[in-house]
Amino acid sequence: MSGVHRVEDLLSADEQERLAECVREPLHVPGAVQPHGVLVAADPDTFEVLQVSANCRQLLGAQVHAVLGHPLEAAVGPGCARRLRSALAAADDGEVPVLRARVGGRAVDVSAHTSGPLLVVEVEPAGTESPARLLADLHAATGRLVRSSTVEEVRAATAREVRRLTGFDRVMVYHFHPDGHGEVVAEDRAEDVEPYLGLHYPASDIPAQARRLYLQQPSRHIVLGPEGPAPLLRLAGTAGGDDTTPLDLSRAHLRAVSPHHVQFMRNMGVGASMSLPLVHDGELIGMVSCGDRRARHVPHPLRQACEVLAQQLTSRLAALHETRRLSRRLRVQHVRTRLVEQMVGAEGVADGLVRGETTLLDLVAADGAVVSLEEEFSSVGEPPPPAEVLAVVERLRSTEEGDFPLVSDALAVERPDLAELLPSAAGLVFVPFGGDRDYLVWFRREVVQTLDWLGDQSVRNRDTPLSPRNSFSTWRQSVSGRSLPWDPVEVSEACELRRDIDAVLLRRAESRLAHLGLHDALTGLPNRRLFMDRLGHALDRHRRGVPVALLFIDLDRFKLVNDSLGHDVGDTLLLHAAHRLESAARAGDTVARLGGDEFMVLCEDTAGPAAGALAQRIVDAFQEPVRIEGRELRITASIGVTTAQDHHSPADLLREADSAMYLAKAKGRNRASRFEAGLRYQALRHLDTEQALRRGAGRGELSLHYQPIVDVPTGGLRGVEALLRWDRPGVGRVPPDEFVPLAEDTGFIVPLGEWVLDEALRQLRDWKDQGHLPPGFRMAVNLSPQQLGSPTLVGTVQRVLKRNGVAPSELSLEITETTLMSERSSMSEAVEALSSLGVGLSIDDFGTGYSSLAYLRYLPVQQLKVDRSFVSGVTPGSRDIALVAAVCGLAQEFGMTCVAEGVERAEELAMLAEIGCECAQGFHIGRPEPAEVLAARWRARAADGGDPGPR
Repeated sequence: MSGVHRVEDLLSADEQERLAECVREPLHVPGAVQPHGVLVAADPDTFEVLQVSANCRQLLGAQVHAVLGHPLEAAVGPGCARRLRSALAAADDGEVPVLRARVGGRAVDVSAHTSGPLLVVEVEPAGTESPARLLADLHAATGRLVRSSTVEEVRAATAREVRRLTGFDRVMVYHFHPDGHGEVVAEDRAEDVEPYLGLHYPASDIPAQARRLYLQQPSRHIVLGPEGPAPLLRLAGTAGGDDTTPLDLSRAHLRAVSPHHVQFMRNMGVGASMSLPLVHDGELIGMVSCGDRRARHVPHPLRQACEVLAQQLTSRLAALHETRRLSRRLRVQHVRTRLVEQMVGAEGVADGLVRGETTLLDLVAADGAVVSLEEEFSSVGEPPPPAEVLAVVERLRSTEEGDFPLVSDALAVERPDLAELLPSAAGLVFVPFGGDRDYLVWFRREVVQTLDWLGDQSVRNRDTPLSPRNSFSTWRQSVSGRSLPWDPVEVSEACELRRDIDAVLLRRAESRLAHLGLHDALTGLPNRRLFMDRLGHALDRHRRGVPVALLFIDLDRFKLVNDSLGHDVGDTLLLHAAHRLESAARAGDTVARLGGDEFMVLCEDTAGPAAGALAQRIVDAFQEPVRIEGRELRITASIGVTTAQDHHSPADLLREADSAMYLAKAKGRNRASRFEAGLRYQALRHLDTEQALRRGAGRGELSLHYQPIVDVPTGGLRGVEALLRWDRPGVGRVPPDEFVPLAEDTGFIVPLGEWVLDEALRQLRDWKDQGHLPPGFRMAVNLSPQQLGSPTLVGTVQRVLKRNGVAPSELSLEITETTLMSERSSMSEAVEALSSLGVGLSIDDFGTGYSSLAYLRYLPVQQLKVDRSFVSGVTPGSRDIALVAAVCGLAQEFGMTCVAEGVERAEELAMLAEIGCECAQGFHIGRPEPAEVLAARWRARAADGGDPGPR
């Protein structure tokens, strides 16, 4: 929406009324012609004359009655009629070139065109100019015109050459402004003629209807003789005579002149005029206007020569304007490119727009500019006060419906509602971006403009309000409440800039997401995913002869610090640890955090002795105490060191370093240990266990036990937790903490987890088929981090639910707090997808993580399970029971259920009831048991009057 000068804003109500009156005038069907020529309308097939102007005798020497109803030869003679027929047959567009002929003993110019169903023939007096001379003059004029190199020069040259050809007293070049009014931008005149250069004409001097006619005619010639217009006479009893539809004279050179325009010319002292429209892309952009004090006729060939010059002017103007526009666009695009470079390199995107060497004011010239990005307000130059800017933006957001960008150089006229809020500016460009949350705004102050008009526009200068002006003395108007107009090229580039900003913001967001996906959120170090990738590449280089060493660092007794001083202190300690590791490591080493208090250092081009020296340097680095919140904390590190062999995979090397680290802890902590052969045996044992687990899964060695979860106040059964058990032939029952980590390390946990889920839901379906389950009964199944990060998880859950005929609400998936917090950037999408299925989500081992509790606001979780370390062995008044009570209260505030794990004594269950804990599980309530044992025990309890449970 461009802030152009609208004529109704600049001119009086009288001028607006004149414009409306002009619209009603029948300019294209006046029913008469100018008396210096004759117009004949004939049937195009028979050449029978159906209409003729009443003045035919003066020019053609034939009476009207001798022409009407007769062949065209009666008007123009047989020779001319014959040539006209031939010319019409050869013309593609129905319009013939000018024919020179002799009619009634006079030399005349004859032209023809079609108008509706009729052929219109116009006859005008011929001039005395030699065609060869006229062609030579036109060629010379065109050459001089082409040599003009600027817009101003080509306009002035056109005025000069047209006057040289025509001999008119005055030739002016108009430029039409977007509001419709014209300005004299070039002039060539006789010495005794008053200058009009730089003056403005009101739009009503050339009203919209007249402008439409100019689009159909390459020129318009008017001669004010003593006679009035010659009316068109019809032949009675013919289509041309009885038809009441007036003849359309839009393309007729002789079309009669509006009485208002006749009076306008007489008031100006003009006896003859010629207008040459300048048309570009179907739009009237200006005009060459010729005037003479004598009522002189310009012959048709001379008018055509002037038309050629006008066309040359239009082409040259278009080329020069396009060159200027492209040059300006290139300059502004260069500025925009520089702004993009600054945004990419700056700390903040807004800084790159307002604080760099190039700013928003170099892109769009203004007094001041503002950028609002994520509700951060930055400015450059001298913009209005922030309160005014915010008030305008708020108004725009509440009233606009996608009509952006908003561009105005006259707020007081075009948007008075905004001008009232923004008194310090007269114009603005408002460009929203970022989903319309953010925006760019440029401001300009008021600039008082002075316009010099040709003649006073008031009623004092007219006989009647609708009459033309009597005097054309210069009249000066001062226009206020406006700024300088905005450059469309600059505004266009401002709109492109918003796309650049969105692109830079998107790239930054993608970069942040990529960084978060590969780096630890707390320390900024590479996370497990990135570390394992680098380790794999390092082992590839090792096979080409590059030695590789690996250090596994675990902080000693870190959990004690976390549990006693809180996670905030624990997080700060982890940050100190990361800093010490980076300081001790070499520039080419990769320091990573696997999770919790476990760190890794990958050393390439490093043999055993050098790795051992680095490990000792790290041990020494942790001897210095750390001061956190006024406390002096001393924490040490246990380090496992191993070096790569040809057979190693990344998981192999990681296991060896892990084994060596546990050896360091077994030797008393605060030291480094190398991987030894015995540890290799242990690693091989782990490999054997892993392979046996895979085989056992297919041989039916795995089973599920179920531990009850009860309602604390009533003791009723609320659900069960499915727990995996492995009875290995020849070995016996293998503890879950021995084989589950192996399954997680090898990736086998994903298919194993699907089996567990399928088996648990199958059992749930069997219980449902056997009889009634308590309302709200849920089957709880644990998810490992690898399962949660698997792209197939959501599809697997959907498939298993459908296969077993279980509703999503009957399933609760348990995810450890540490998993959610340490991998939340990569896991959040899976958590959201599971929640959208209607599956219940539970945070297991709550209280052992290290992230802010505020994150719970964004997790679609229905249940918190307090870690057994806070419940087992708890005593009245202890900090642990206070912590459990706090977690229960937190769960209630967030609309979640709280489950206490590890209840081993009746006293603990009583305390949980006292603090309002909803649910509990533990050995006191029931140990994990096979499905049939659990069902039998709870059936027996139901028989004794307790909750029936599964039957």
